[in-house]
Amino acid sequence: MYEVDPLDDEVGSLPGDLLAEFAEVCRALELSPRTVGRPWVASNPTGLRVVTFGAGLAALVFGVIEDERRVFLVSLVVV
Repeated sequence: MYEVDPLDDEVGSLPGDLLAEFAEVCRALELSPRTVGRPWVASNPTGLRVVTFGAGLAALVFGVIEDERRVFLVSLVVV
């Protein structure tokens, strides 16, 4: 399993109806983060990744540090 670093301030501002979907994304990140979302930059598949949820209303940018089995959350945006 991977450890997912929190983004407490941003998560606290998520609308209530997106919290369950965010939790599902985090569970998937704990298991297999390279299968979640898509590369942020298509030409760099091992770099940052982005996943959208909430019918495209929210986007989470994250990176993976394989040696440490850690996922770091960079940005969470709700449109």
